[in-house]
Amino acid sequence: MTMGREQPVSTLAMQIVREAVRPDVSVGELARLAGTDPGFAMRLLSIVNSSAYALPNKVSDVPQAVSLLGIGGLRNLALSLSLQQMVPLGDDGEVLLAVSLRRAVAARMIAENMGITQKLENYFTTGLFLEAGLLARAVADLPGAGDVARIPAAARVIHERSEGITPHPERGAQLANEWDLAEDTIKAIRHHHDSTPPRARIPRVAWCAERMAAVFEGGDPEANYQAAKEAGHRLGLEESKVETILEELPNLVEDAASGFQRSIAKQVNVSHLIRDANARLVELNRNFQLVIRQLEATLVEKENLTTQLAKANERLAKIASTDGLTGLSNHRTFQESLRRDLHRTSRTNESLSLLMCDVDHFKRLNDSYGHPTGDLVLKKLSKTLQRGTRTGDVVARYGGEEFSLILPNTTSVGGQQLAERLRMKIEQLHITVNRRPIKVTMSFGLATTSGRECAGGSRELLARADRALYEAKRKGRNRVVIADDD
Repeated sequence: MTMGREQPVSTLAMQIVREAVRPDVSVGELARLAGTDPGFAMRLLSIVNSSAYALPNKVSDVPQAVSLLGIGGLRNLALSLSLQQMVPLGDDGEVLLAVSLRRAVAARMIAENMGITQKLENYFTTGLFLEAGLLARAVADLPGAGDVARIPAAARVIHERSEGITPHPERGAQLANEWDLAEDTIKAIRHHHDSTPPRARIPRVAWCAERMAAVFEGGDPEANYQAAKEAGHRLGLEESKVETILEELPNLVEDAASGFQRSIAKQVNVSHLIRDANARLVELNRNFQLVIRQLEATLVEKENLTTQLAKANERLAKIASTDGLTGLSNHRTFQESLRRDLHRTSRTNESLSLLMCDVDHFKRLNDSYGHPTGDLVLKKLSKTLQRGTRTGDVVARYGGEEFSLILPNTTSVGGQQLAERLRMKIEQLHITVNRRPIKVTMSFGLATTSGRECAGGSRELLARADRALYEAKRKGRNRVVIADDD
């Protein structure tokens, strides 16, 4: 073993993680790298010889350990050591470490009992990372992470949602993605609390490991035991195999902790756990589950109310920005849109055209047919204007029988062509009231602007378009007039 200046285990571990993904890396290179730090080498041998890896013979040197593990196995072990260093010391740290190791050992045992023989260390590593989101929280809020780890496993996500924090499966999946873990491991972390198991094998095993670990983590022991059996059944495990896994799990978790050179509290045997679940405890846990269900219902109601409020606010915003009769943008929204589009035109150095249009002889129409007919005409004209413009154009009811159209990226020639098309469509409209046809026409005034200095020119542009509209009225109506300076 090469002696040298000792590096922190997490530093060397992450270096090995990075080197292990190189396509040309060899087992020998990784063995030499692992041997540069006595501390890492001792951890490596300790974990490889622990029951967590269940190797048939004791391993005595680093090259042999790396050779047995292979490149992928060493990378997984380095990741495990890096994750283990995230676990703080103290009571909360012991609880978090036990929670993580319980899932790691369970995942490996489940895979073995399913007849899987290849790359079992992948299952151990995936199980170890299931609660990585809790460990990430522990960095900034150790008491909070410890509190979550002490409540029954099935209630943890609900508890986190009630606190308004990101649930640990999502947080852990983000961390796993940053560490460039395998896609199956990321899926396993994200979905291990789902109500149904994922389809992929590693995430599916991890999902089952979560339910087996939960037997030892509070709540109703009998109910948790049955849930573990049902999870095993979904993976094709016989009931006797599930019982064996649950019986052996506490001792193997303690052995795994020793391999990581950390201590955890004495693990309770599952038989002892169930035998001591007296009626008072069961009743207490049932009450707790009732509270959890009520809390979940409250959260769902809260989320529904939030969605409804967002929709209501959206409706209110639409009401505040649109004209009640025609559904077009109202005067205020038109002014905001014009200022916005002028700034954009200034930045892009393009052209913008503004059309002001007015219904010809609208007062006479109202006097002859009544205001309901006048409203009907305004609605039909609004639809015609909308259908004749592009998605990015703004059509607004400027006031009364007057409309305005903002035409971004449109020259004076393009604006005139559009105005003529709209004028002819309106002239050809068939509007009938009480079997009597009504002929409607509109007059249009067009003004165009462009260049870097147009951003603050909304008032001037409006005045020019308004003067052009007045000129169209003066010249006999039902025509398009372009502002003189265009």
